[in-house]
Amino acid sequence: MARYRLMLEDHADVFPASLEAVQKAVSKLAIPEGPTFLNLTDENGNWAQAGGTEGRYRVEARHVYGEGFQHVMASRLDCRILHPTTVFYRNVCTEGEHPHRRCPLPATVANVLSLDDVLVILTEYWLTGELSAKFGWDDLTSDWLAQAVASADRGIKEIKPKKGKDKDH
Repeated sequence: MARYRLMLEDHADVFPASLEAVQKAVSKLAIPEGPTFLNLTDENGNWAQAGGTEGRYRVEARHVYGEGFQHVMASRLDCRILHPTTVFYRNVCTEGEHPHRRCPLPATVANVLSLDDVLVILTEYWLTGELSAKFGWDDLTSDWLAQAVASADRGIKEIKPKKGKDKDH
């Protein structure tokens, strides 16, 4: 059985995380001023995470292999409404742009889950290392790869001396 590191916003990491610790962490997402996200990562770098507030959550997972990965987001099987919507999270915006608990997570209506859904997914993930078949899993890998390529374009292009500098001094 895999061992997981549990990361819960504003709490110390727990390793190895027990099933009880995971279930308690999920329940804390419902506290009005509590944490707004959690992540379970195994020793191979695979993970599942949930984020959200006010009864609206989004769950993502990533399976890594070699130098590649597959990144997916859970969706309700009984809902295929793909209109864009937003789930909010983060007690403190890491970019300093958004108010308390208002960092946006883009989603579709079908991706918005309840706290009970989050509990099912993360419990099954902890027990089996697999994603719950009770949900659809939208593949977002190409979106993440496009972001990685765009951010990799920040490398050094050319190295040359500054103008006006004398080489001998």
